Amino acid sequence: MSMKSLELITPYYLKSRFTGFFAFLLLSACQPQAPDQSELMKQARHEPAIAMQLAAERLARGEYDAALEWFRQAASLGNVAALEHALQLQQRQQGKLATAVWLQQQINAGTVDAGAVKPEQRSELGLWPDNTPVVSGLTSAAGCALSLQPVVTQQAGVNTWQQLLQLWQQDRQLAQLPVCFLPLHRVDSPTLACSEDSSTLLQCNYPVLDALVAEGSFSQLVVIAGRGKASYNNGILQLPDNADIALLRHEFMHILGFIDEYALAHPTAAEVCRPGKIHPNLVLVTDVEAYVQRWNLTKTPALTAVDTCQAVNMQAYRVIAEDNVMRFYELPLPDHYFQLMQHMLHQPEELMPVQYYFAYLARQRQDWQKWQQFMQQASMLGYAEAAQALAP
Repeated sequence: MSMKSLELITPYYLKSRFTGFFAFLLLSACQPQAPDQSELMKQARHEPAIAMQLAAERLARGEYDAALEWFRQAASLGNVAALEHALQLQQRQQGKLATAVWLQQQINAGTVDAGAVKPEQRSELGLWPDNTPVVSGLTSAAGCALSLQPVVTQQAGVNTWQQLLQLWQQDRQLAQLPVCFLPLHRVDSPTLACSEDSSTLLQCNYPVLDALVAEGSFSQLVVIAGRGKASYNNGILQLPDNADIALLRHEFMHILGFIDEYALAHPTAAEVCRPGKIHPNLVLVTDVEAYVQRWNLTKTPALTAVDTCQAVNMQAYRVIAEDNVMRFYELPLPDHYFQLMQHMLHQPEELMPVQYYFAYLARQRQDWQKWQQFMQQASMLGYAEAAQALAP
């Protein structure tokens, strides 16, 4: 999958977001400063105005960690402005997740009054007051051969998902697919704890979704959170909270068995590039006849060499000539691939459900009751490997 380089914070964003900091500094610079820092630090333990003064001095010198601690000190003494500065500065230094974790800890400990945090700040950080769905689901006119459960952790993800649903319905190809999305499910960001490193794949604490997966009438999860790289694995489609429709489309095709048409890393290539494993868009030369039989073709497709299996010294071929969405996700979806997608959706029992992966997670922690429950769910969805696992 080709990923665009994304700047997490633009200069304009920094300027607008931290205007309050600079205005605060200008005001503070006009105030006389006591030379005895040790005495000021003692006073700051009980006087929020002194703590704010110390924070401003540290901020002016670029001592951001020290400034953050004094803003927090003033906030603990009831200074609402200090709390807002602390939340903004920590997001800048450590990201939204770390900020949400700290704020939740302070609220739980009674150090910060929950009422002092604006509702929009709580939503931005992903500390939801309840789990009422905020985005309704989408039922396809073609039916629901495949149902997906979207999950978000922060307001940015909510906004992105609303846009993605609208664009899905407006897309001439995607709108025709028998795919349905359930109403959005919100999880507190410290609970799901999705990573925010844009250079690595998104990682989340998925066992916390046990109850959702156990009770849900879906076979795939869509998680919109964090700022890591998008991926699809084990029934979970992971998107950063600034994803666009082209990225969603690309990752959705992985659910249906489509493989990236660029060089894969060795572990992935070793799993994908195995003789006898048939994919919708790729084939090894040794499997051409099996591919023709699998798709009931009347003739062998025109094959084009791709780099997918280079890491394991195998030559793979895509079944169309042109570069496409599986090479660069921004490119169009070829009509032939769209037809293959429709074909796969007529056989949803061949797609691994997320319940099968959650059974694996349950087995890792030796929770055999949950293993049985999830495996039975996967079996009821028609997944053959789950039925085999349950066989006596």
